[in-house]
Parts: sequence; C-alpha cells; structure tokens
Amino acid sequence: MTNREAGINVVREMMGDQAAAKLSASADSNTFGAPIAAYAVDQVFADIWTRPGLDRRSRSLVSMSVMVAMRQPHEFAIHMGAGLNNGLTLKEIEEVLIQALPYVGYPAIATALAAAAKVIKEHGLDSDENYTGHRGLL
Repeated sequence: MTNREAGINVVREMMGDQAAAKLSASADSNTFGAPIAAYAVDQVFADIWTRPGLDRRSRSLVSMSVMVAMRQPHEFAIHMGAGLNNGLTLKEIEEVLIQALPYVGYPAIATALAAAAKVIKEHGLDSDENYTGHRGLL
C-alpha cells in the first residue's frame, strides 16, 4: 500500500467517504493547493496518524487541544468530528476544553464551544444520552 492509499484510508475511517474523496481529488489534481493536500495525505495522515505510540483517540485529543490553543474553530470542528469517530465521547471532548481553559483562556474556549455546538447540532448529538455515551458520527 502506498502512503497516498494509507493516508486516504485514515481520512476515510476518521472523516468519512466524502472527505476522503475530496482530499484525494485535491491531492491528485494539478490545481493550486494540490501539493499541500498531497502533503496532508501522504505525511500527516499516512505517516503521523499511523505511527505507533499513541492511538487515534489520543491523537484526536492532542489535535483538538492544538486547534483550541490556535483559535482555529473550523479545524477544531473537523478534529472534533474525527475524534468522535475515533471513539471519544462528548463528555471527553468537554474535558479537553476544561483542561485547556486555564492555559488558553475563556476567549479561546468560547470560540471552540461555538464550533462544538455546530458539530453537535449538525450530527444530531444534542440530547442528554449523547453527552455521556455517544461514540462516532458515521
């Protein structure tokens, strides 16, 4: 299996068929940004997300934390969805935000909460039962 195939498989497993197809098409195109998409598939998803040492749940926790600290709500939402697919619960994701709070401050957490609320609503996870026990969006 090539790095490209391995990377696309990781994207498919974490983010679904549509995201995998879109990223694959972008990486394989000759358009602006294609080398960046190829790097994401070949290095980030194939090389980093498949490394031993941390499971995908742990990698999702790290990725979400970084996106909170960098105030990147769009990327936080993407990684939140991937984290749910990697087995995280909404309660665990909330704990990431609580853990980050003293280090990044309320404005960064408020930005992440707004992004999280959209993910929760888009995926129909806004009931009490999903708060503590839901696993996965796909």
